[in-house]
Amino acid sequence: MTSMKGVQLTSPGQYRLRTDLPMPEPGLKEVRLRVAASGICGTDVHICSGDPSMNGLIAPPVTLGHEFCGFVDKLGPGVDEKKLPLGTYVSAEMHEICGVCPACRTGAFHACATARIRGINLNGAFAEYVVVSAGNVVPLPQNLPVQVGAILDPLGNAVHTVMKTDVKDRTVAIIGYGPIGAFCGEVATFVGASHIFILDVADLPLQRAREWVTRRSLKDKVTVVDARLKPVETVVDATKGGVDVALEISGHPTGINNAIAMTRPAGHVVNLGLPKADTVGIEKFSKNFIFKGLTMHAVIGREMFKTWDQMLELLKKGMDISHFVTAEMPLEQFGVGVDRFGQGLEQKVVLYPNGRP
Repeated sequence: MTSMKGVQLTSPGQYRLRTDLPMPEPGLKEVRLRVAASGICGTDVHICSGDPSMNGLIAPPVTLGHEFCGFVDKLGPGVDEKKLPLGTYVSAEMHEICGVCPACRTGAFHACATARIRGINLNGAFAEYVVVSAGNVVPLPQNLPVQVGAILDPLGNAVHTVMKTDVKDRTVAIIGYGPIGAFCGEVATFVGASHIFILDVADLPLQRAREWVTRRSLKDKVTVVDARLKPVETVVDATKGGVDVALEISGHPTGINNAIAMTRPAGHVVNLGLPKADTVGIEKFSKNFIFKGLTMHAVIGREMFKTWDQMLELLKKGMDISHFVTAEMPLEQFGVGVDRFGQGLEQKVVLYPNGRP
């Protein structure tokens, strides 16, 4: 086999399924993985729609896909087979780091100044095979379903966001109930937040949040708030002063300002959502931020590899995210999956490049 199928971005907003992509060969200290399952991300939707905000990141022609799991297929020179035996069930961190910038030298590898990302500016996992650095590979438990293994990347974003500061026995607001906001709700509940407020401005996410609360019997632990109807006043009144921690997932300027406004003095605001514009104005900056003594956190990706250890431990202890996968398709239906996910009709879409296991 010298070629394989995969989804290739040919130019901004233009992609196609190819069956003649070269089979990747692992180089020095690299590993080739046979992809078992891969997940569609909101970033993939932005890339495939030609969102101008992505043009500075993508490097077409490039094979898309950065959420996945698979099996070790071939080792490059310098990789110890005792540590990564062929056939090992794995996922991988798709940020390829430099190792020498100030962030890397202090162990903050996730914030590498020159990181490249497989599936965005390096070839990724919407393909039968993908090559990654051996040091990025994360072995997975054999009993972890591939549907879950395929979406550990976004789960890691949620775990990193929720656990940026201690939320146990604290009140938490989650602004934006897309897939990562939903994961944040599951994680925050599992690690013992005392009460969670879920906020969104769209009917479907609000409906999903309410269904999740009912399914998990969390009515005494979770309040779903329509953020079109005085969200700050609702949360501040319910908590008698504001939440301990606000997790901003939407990236919308209004959501960012609401997160700040609904957090109590000396509380924490954790920002994961990416605004479309370069500049976001902070309303009543002195009153809502400075004089309240808030701590603001920025989250990018997953801490390497602390976050991976944390989320695998949570899954081992029984946290279940499998119900967030609402569609499973062969790779050939990538376009359908992107469209349905982009319209919000699915929470997570998992693709099978090598056929459904």
